[in-house]
Amino acid sequence: MKAVILNENGGTDKLIYTTDHPEPEIKPNEVLVNVKATSINRADLVIRNGYPGLSLKFPHILGGDITGIIAKTGSDVKNFKKGERILSWSIVSESDNDWTRRGKAGQSPDWQYFGMHRPGSYAEYSAVPESSLIKLPDNVSFEDAACLPVAGLTAYHAVKTVGDVQKGDKFFLWGGTSGLGTIAIQLAKSLGAVVFATAGYDHKTEHLKRMGVDYIFNHRDGLAIDDEVLKITHGSGIDVILDYVGPEAFPKNFKMVKKGGKILFCGILTGMEAMVSLHQTYLRHISLLGLYLGEKRELEDLVKMVSDGIIKPHIGATLELKDAAKAHEMMAKGEVIGKIVLKV
Repeated sequence: MKAVILNENGGTDKLIYTTDHPEPEIKPNEVLVNVKATSINRADLVIRNGYPGLSLKFPHILGGDITGIIAKTGSDVKNFKKGERILSWSIVSESDNDWTRRGKAGQSPDWQYFGMHRPGSYAEYSAVPESSLIKLPDNVSFEDAACLPVAGLTAYHAVKTVGDVQKGDKFFLWGGTSGLGTIAIQLAKSLGAVVFATAGYDHKTEHLKRMGVDYIFNHRDGLAIDDEVLKITHGSGIDVILDYVGPEAFPKNFKMVKKGGKILFCGILTGMEAMVSLHQTYLRHISLLGLYLGEKRELEDLVKMVSDGIIKPHIGATLELKDAAKAHEMMAKGEVIGKIVLKV
């Protein structure tokens, strides 16, 4: 089968396109998905380079976004059949434990992620347990669906579940034109929030205007964004901040979050550690909340929102699977708005 494989960690030159990689064998509880589209996520670049403490079984296939048509079903599969259009939750979590019984299977200690712990979606075929499958409505394209399991679900989990953004809340997002950002903005606007967002290029700030973002900042122009936000909010600050930048943005986040507000973390682009003032945290009742991805039921809800026309993924570039290395380079440069999709 066609696939892009890693034989070792490193740069984009380590992404090897092949047409004769072995097709996966499925277990009784799995289906074989003929992957039609996938997308590039920041996690793919991190895993490719080598993540501390993570040991991959080479050759490895990256990619957490699986969508396509069922080509074959295992003997124990009951609710899906050959030929159906599907989307996969990017997590496999099948243990019977306290986490799964509380509806938080995605946070179970033995969770697995496609493209990290299991072979991923940069391939013509992928083996997926029935428990991770979602039926894909006919009016949702494979390309749009490929934007949802990682970036889309993280945005949903952050805005609607962990952040619990309400009508009238002030919502701030660093990097509003990313794949995650474009969906998070739409979700926040659909909830009636006042949205603040940053971007680093003029064509990106123009896109934010078209999306209806209320307050837009170019983080490359030297503006003290935290001070500007406090001026706009008359000193009260932001209710919910979503940050995947990390330590570089943390002091600004801490300054502009309101008393009783939330800072949500879902990325480490600028490092893994930050200094925090404990006494200011408790005196101001600030909630510091980490998150990744989300639950299957949240992805199902997001798929329905796309099907109903409430949310529309923004695809900034579409490439062929063989161009995965180029797609990684494009993401690293940060010039593309929205998602970079690979057609398989």
